[in-house]
Amino acid sequence: MITLEQVDQLRKRTNCSYEEAKELLEKHNGDVLEAIVDFEKNRKGKDYSYTKGYDTYHGNPSNNRGNFWNKVREVIQLGFDNRIVVEDAKGVLLNIPVNIMLLLIIFIPYITIPIFILMLILGYKISVRKSKGDEVDISAMMRDVTDKFAGKCQSQQSQPPVPQHEVNRDQKEEYNEMTIE
Repeated sequence: MITLEQVDQLRKRTNCSYEEAKELLEKHNGDVLEAIVDFEKNRKGKDYSYTKGYDTYHGNPSNNRGNFWNKVREVIQLGFDNRIVVEDAKGVLLNIPVNIMLLLIIFIPYITIPIFILMLILGYKISVRKSKGDEVDISAMMRDVTDKFAGKCQSQQSQPPVPQHEVNRDQKEEYNEMTIE
């Protein structure tokens, strides 16, 4: 027979629901230690918490700190995997990790930002290349925004707005990237 004390003890140690605690204890004939071991084996690698009701406690605070630093490490690694690429008609001029570009913008913005704007004005293609080969074309995105803005200003003066479905579809499909020119 499973007692409420056993269920409470299992819930306290694993943060599982009452239902799960009862099932685990029944499966292991009331052995709390075996139920805890089974719970950990079945949830290995998962961030388990119960959020039914008002309780959102995630367990051991030291474990959460480890999860936080793992997430920080993943974000930093993602910044090094993704790259800022500056190209002209001849080829690639600059290919640096996103993290380095962010550091340059943070520590020397009075140099980095004007150079970035000058490259856009001069027609260089600036893009963010993701680690899986996808590309975000910042230049094309900025061109689209300026075209829409210019079109909106012209339509307010004398012309009716151009419907969105009439935009050249080949031009849309050409870009799977974010680029500023």
